[in-house]
Amino acid sequence: MEETISVRDRLIALCQEHAHVIEDYPFGDSEWTVMRHEGNRKTFAYIYERNGEVWLNVKNTPERNDFLRETIPEIMPAYHMNKTHWITLRIVSEELFPVADRIITESYRLTQTKPRKKPMAHQKEEEL
Repeated sequence: MEETISVRDRLIALCQEHAHVIEDYPFGDSEWTVMRHEGNRKTFAYIYERNGEVWLNVKNTPERNDFLRETIPEIMPAYHMNKTHWITLRIVSEELFPVADRIITESYRLTQTKPRKKPMAHQKEEEL
């Protein structure tokens, strides 16, 4: 008999395709999975169950979020999050997994640790 993987587990697996990812359950509720960067501990995805469905919250740019909300009916302002920078995707069909994959990847990229810029004093010393 073939075992099927749950929607939630498939979303977690998409997140884990990225490097140095931690699966976390900080709310004491097994219904809420938080996916974080290992190094900076920043969250890039929330996976949770609500009203019998699996939902995904991710970060993106405000401009991209506006576009996604206008073009994909299952994307809306994020549940319990900043509505400008976070969106929610309600996973209601198989066709939404490629969308989930793309927006997880973008959220992962946006929440990575940024390279530090050299302080101005060090730059001037090096130039001398």
